[in-house]
Amino acid sequence: MAGGIYDLVVRGGLVFDGEEVVGRRNVYIRGNLIVKVTTEEFSAANEVDARDMFVMPGLIDAHLHLTGIKGGSLLTGYLFDDARVRLLRAANWARELLIAGFTTVRDCGEPNSIALRNAINEGVIPGPRIIAAGAPLTQTFGHGELSHSIPLKWSIGLGFAEICDGVDECRKAARKVLRSGADFIKIMATGGVLSQRDRPEWAQFTFDEIRAIVQEAEKVGTYVAAHAHGDLGARVAVEAGVRTIEHGTLLRDETLKLMAERGVSLTPTMAIQELIYRYGKQIGIDPWGLEKIAEVRESIANVVRKAKEYGVTIIMGTDLGFKTGLDIDMGKNWVELQLMVEVGGLSSMDALRAATSNAARMLRINAGFVREGSLADIVVINGNPIENIKDISKIINVIKDGRSMAEKGSLIT
Repeated sequence: MAGGIYDLVVRGGLVFDGEEVVGRRNVYIRGNLIVKVTTEEFSAANEVDARDMFVMPGLIDAHLHLTGIKGGSLLTGYLFDDARVRLLRAANWARELLIAGFTTVRDCGEPNSIALRNAINEGVIPGPRIIAAGAPLTQTFGHGELSHSIPLKWSIGLGFAEICDGVDECRKAARKVLRSGADFIKIMATGGVLSQRDRPEWAQFTFDEIRAIVQEAEKVGTYVAAHAHGDLGARVAVEAGVRTIEHGTLLRDETLKLMAERGVSLTPTMAIQELIYRYGKQIGIDPWGLEKIAEVRESIANVVRKAKEYGVTIIMGTDLGFKTGLDIDMGKNWVELQLMVEVGGLSSMDALRAATSNAARMLRINAGFVREGSLADIVVINGNPIENIKDISKIINVIKDGRSMAEKGSLIT
């Protein structure tokens, strides 16, 4: 038979290839790669019947935090939870993410993410492919200090972030997290919502500090992602060479235009904003977070619309980092796609691109497409999220690295 025996075929589904709906196709897999997408019929050792189903690349959450913290207070979690217990909880989150169709996630700040990545890569635990930042970099009195009232040495002792000030310290901190095994570097370029006394609009780190961090990343072939709500801090980060802007809730037109010009993407993270706004008090968000959330939530819809208008690449990320047991939760990360459409005004097609091809290109991974030569990360959906974005939750099979989870019975039972 032409092409030999394939390991797996996903047969007859309506295929969204990461950019467009290409029609009903058979997707043939050998090893962990897609080797043929065609209307032709060949046999394979294993088959997933996707007729009457929607087939698309595995989803990518380009911004989350695998903290293993229950409830909404990060400070309480890092202060009082045993780090080993948090790691075990996060391992279960990884399994839930894979079941939910997320075959790749980017952890934007959590030291345990490196250990989780390694365990998944070794096959010790099931989970998505993890792109790990390890500890993020923050200035003193920055967003990476969850509380600005506790002694500084306590913030350092928490181990959540590397605190650095001045060019030399920033270089050393960048080298330190890269040495720890980080895949990229995450920095805090502005204040935030879940840090105590800094404001989201306040710029953090100088141009020279960020530029030094970017240089260290570029030396080893990687990049910098910048937490940035405020416009000034985001603009400094873009000018200094970061690759992705996270949140971007208060961005102005000129900064968005500069991002488009320089190929810097935006991750709007509407899920975390909606979660805190709706349920913050219920899940134990610290008072300072409750006070600041309305400011960033009110403007994000307009920022997303302007970003689309100016040609900024938008990628999907939730910023989820704790368990809630609610309708917005780790393991229900596809809610971000619904918010991108319902709040951000994107088309369903654009939202799906944000969670597949757009994210894959910005994160520099060989996934996010149902095309020959791409990693065989595929989800099968009993619905059509192009017609109704809420169908994105109706996932009945997940294939990661060419392995069908439903068929193996290891995850979806």
